[in-house]
Amino acid sequence: MYWWGSGCPGLKEEETPEEAVGLRRLPQGQRVLEVGCSGGHCLFLLDDGTVTSCGHNQRGQLGRRNQASGARTGQIQALEAQSIVHVSCGKEHSLAVCSRGHIFAWGAGSEGQLGIGQFKEQSLIPKRIDGIFNVKVIQVTCGHYHSIALLKDGRVFSWGQNNHGQLGLGKGINSQASPQRVTSLEGIPLAQVAAGGAHSFALSLSGAVFGWGRNIAGQLGFNHVGQKAGQFKPYSVAALQNLGAIYISCGDEHTAVLTRDGSVFTFGDNAYGQLGHSPTSQSAGPQKIEIDGLVSQIACGSYHTLAFVFTSGQIVSVGRGHFDHVAACDETRSLPEPHTRTFDISSLISANDLEGIHVKRIFAGGCTNFVTTFAEPRKVVAFTDIPLSAENLQKIGSINRTSVERWVAAKTGSEERLEAKREIVLIFSSAACLTGSFIQPSYDCPPETSSINVDPKAARETFDELTKQDWIAATISYCLQEHLLPALPSVASYREALSIFLLLPQCSVMHEAEKCVALVIPFADAVNKLSRSSFSTLEKCWSSLQASSLNQIVEMLKRTVVYKFQHWQITLLDIQDLKTVLNMMKKLYKANMKANCILPINKFYIEEINNHVDIYRDVLNWRWFLKSVDSREEDKCPVIVCRFPFVLNWFAKIRVLHSDSLIRKQGAVIEAGEQFLQGSGEFPKLPVFHLRVNRKNFVEDVFQKLSTVEDCNLRMELMVEFVGEPGIDLGGIRRQFFLVVFEEIVQPDYGMFMYCDSFSSMWFPSSPSVEKKKYFLFGILCGLAVFNYTVVYLPFPLALYKKLLDKKVTLEDMKEFQPTIGRSLQYILDCAFDDPEKNPDVYFSIPWDNKEVDLIPNGSSIVVDNSNKCDYVDKYIDYVFNKSVTEIFEAFKRGFYKVCDREILQFFQPQELMEVVTGNTDYDWIKFEKNTIYWGIYGPSHPTIQIFWKVFHELPLPEKKGFLLFLTGLDKVPLLGMDFLKMRITSHATLSANHLPEAQTCFQILFLPLYSTIEVLKEKLLMAISFNKGFGKT
Repeated sequence: MYWWGSGCPGLKEEETPEEAVGLRRLPQGQRVLEVGCSGGHCLFLLDDGTVTSCGHNQRGQLGRRNQASGARTGQIQALEAQSIVHVSCGKEHSLAVCSRGHIFAWGAGSEGQLGIGQFKEQSLIPKRIDGIFNVKVIQVTCGHYHSIALLKDGRVFSWGQNNHGQLGLGKGINSQASPQRVTSLEGIPLAQVAAGGAHSFALSLSGAVFGWGRNIAGQLGFNHVGQKAGQFKPYSVAALQNLGAIYISCGDEHTAVLTRDGSVFTFGDNAYGQLGHSPTSQSAGPQKIEIDGLVSQIACGSYHTLAFVFTSGQIVSVGRGHFDHVAACDETRSLPEPHTRTFDISSLISANDLEGIHVKRIFAGGCTNFVTTFAEPRKVVAFTDIPLSAENLQKIGSINRTSVERWVAAKTGSEERLEAKREIVLIFSSAACLTGSFIQPSYDCPPETSSINVDPKAARETFDELTKQDWIAATISYCLQEHLLPALPSVASYREALSIFLLLPQCSVMHEAEKCVALVIPFADAVNKLSRSSFSTLEKCWSSLQASSLNQIVEMLKRTVVYKFQHWQITLLDIQDLKTVLNMMKKLYKANMKANCILPINKFYIEEINNHVDIYRDVLNWRWFLKSVDSREEDKCPVIVCRFPFVLNWFAKIRVLHSDSLIRKQGAVIEAGEQFLQGSGEFPKLPVFHLRVNRKNFVEDVFQKLSTVEDCNLRMELMVEFVGEPGIDLGGIRRQFFLVVFEEIVQPDYGMFMYCDSFSSMWFPSSPSVEKKKYFLFGILCGLAVFNYTVVYLPFPLALYKKLLDKKVTLEDMKEFQPTIGRSLQYILDCAFDDPEKNPDVYFSIPWDNKEVDLIPNGSSIVVDNSNKCDYVDKYIDYVFNKSVTEIFEAFKRGFYKVCDREILQFFQPQELMEVVTGNTDYDWIKFEKNTIYWGIYGPSHPTIQIFWKVFHELPLPEKKGFLLFLTGLDKVPLLGMDFLKMRITSHATLSANHLPEAQTCFQILFLPLYSTIEVLKEKLLMAISFNKGFGKT
């Protein structure tokens, strides 16, 4: 080992203390593994675990009782029984860590820097810090008057002076004589802790850097003027975020950072050029030192910086040394006093001095430097093979391929099994260790996943492999339940501390039904209790997940909801647990929507809801909740699934819609009865909306009747009567009414709507030829159809339903509505506009509804180019779907919601609402046959029935749809699906084989004569289908 500088007393024999020397070799130096040094004393860790010391000893910092200041190097006898693995020096105190992870402290303690529980002036011999750490300590670092420790489970403790916030405990905290947890770093997987004079740093495994404490010279690396006063809690250094930091070293008031590509960045005080830049320039944040070659190690003295350039084998030194290193540090000043005698420490070593020396490690402290060496040069193939500063740091617990294989292979009752269990308990009890196992360095994260820095997929695969072993699965479950989940934070300022919320749902034990109460509910509760800013960060992380990883979280929550319903006992705890999980699902659903649906919306549907929830009662409770529950009474409310509509599938939503309509209709009945009891004794009117219309001038008569109806009648049961036609409306007449009225209104000849061509959907005209009131009445008509469970023919594009639900209309909607225009707009977006001869000749003016329209003022003279093409497309879409139809669409929407409940319809997605209005075409003709009921002489094996189904299944789709129209008055699948389409087939005494089949649409009854041949049955059936627009018997 070699040293140079103004060494602490005891290193040299003939020189005076204030004399600087060049490179010198130390006797027995080959045995030194690590050096801790400050301005006035040094510690040497030898390869057998013993520690020697030399230098000043006014406060007992050498750990050798009765040794005078300036003592020669000698062993610390009090540590003789320990195997020491790590040492560090403060201004006048010392720390050592033994192989069992215990800390020993000695020297000055007036500021609490010894951590022994008292502000003791000095301790002459090493004393173990007891009663604080129940986990192995892996790193310690000393500032002038404070100390920091990193534990194997990733926790950080600090103690000592806190005048400048260097303990990271928060504002207003006094100096501490015993170790205190730095809670702001909880959950962050750390690679290193470092301390300077009165400032501190932590480096995460991902390369994120956190600084706190004194910042008068900018030694924390913050550029903001307001942060010069310092930081009382760890704060992320944004300027270092994506540089790939792998090691940090601190001087009195400057800091150096080594990055994975062999670069060095420095910041802080530069009075003596210790930053490697001109001494006259004050650093405005981290700046790179221009060094020729790749740097593998760095070390900071008080006012100088060392860097070992591996590619050249040279040590670069910048800054100066000073001779007042034995004086106490005055924390009120940022630089040495002007009269301080300094020397050019950087000139004490030259490139030739290291010729033939194979550098192993470098150390610096005060104004003294040390180099340990290899006996032989190491063979290096790539920069990744170079011995780096970070390699000598002990690491927090983590999972790797080797440990997984070792754990899985451990035999019952063996020492290997006990050790494996200890390791698993440590890691799965610590958010930092788990996160660190799957961390991705920030410089390796793909841009599309910049909000997350862990690999959930790798975690899922590892967890799956581990939990195949029952004993490992049980151990993991215990650790999560007893240790990790209760310790999840409610406030976490940094995404790394929140990564645990992404990893835990990937673990299979979180998906086991019998463990969901113990594991998932506390997990969901922790998510719900996150502070607003912390949850905002987590939400961004969710939005960056791959679909498979996000789906793991959703499935975990869904399984828990189902389990709670299956074991429902209606206790307050059950209610609270279920609300907890549903509330987290709500947060997750919103995050998914903000991210443009990473997961399809139906992935949130819980199919089992239909089996466990009384939808009718749930809607009643929901209505009650909306009207009367104060937010302060939330705990008293039952679980109301309608508050979480995203879990409802199509079938459940339809049941909600029908239940709400039924409740309103029943309300009208009850109100009528109450009026009768309180009134004059007259029998109350039947609480139905009786609509009597004339087929002559049909549409105008309907509009006229709707314009005079009272609002309260619109939400009653609709009963239709055609003037001059017999029959009581049991549903069939109503269906035929809607069929006919909509068919007439949507005809181009009627003039209410525009069609760009014969194949396109219809849309509202920009210049309507009918009065605006008709659009309002048409909205009422559409609302009545929905309210009365009737699907209708309404050839609008999906854009209509998006607008009804206040969703944004996009280019995809234009492609559906007008495919030609949609393709043209897509072409414009894709065009680079880099070839004048091929560029599309387009202006901010469009032809629409038989007129030219400027999308912006003077649009006909403004050319579309690469800079404004997106704006052009947006304005085109906005004009067609919004601006051109504002007044008449709003009239239609107002009429629609006069009947339909907006809150209920918000449960639906646009495509679902479209199917509510117009039905769907998800036909299942096999199920249709299976659900058929036979009366009288007929049964499934009857010859006529068998030839009927043979004929029916051979019909083309248009004829099958025509048969549905003939049978039910509709050619679409019922809202609740094919299971609710139950045809009844019977014969009729008055019908012979010469008659056509007849249908009773009210009851979906088919009167089928006894046909004996396929040919006759097919002929008669097709004739009946062709006459399918009548009502009753056809």
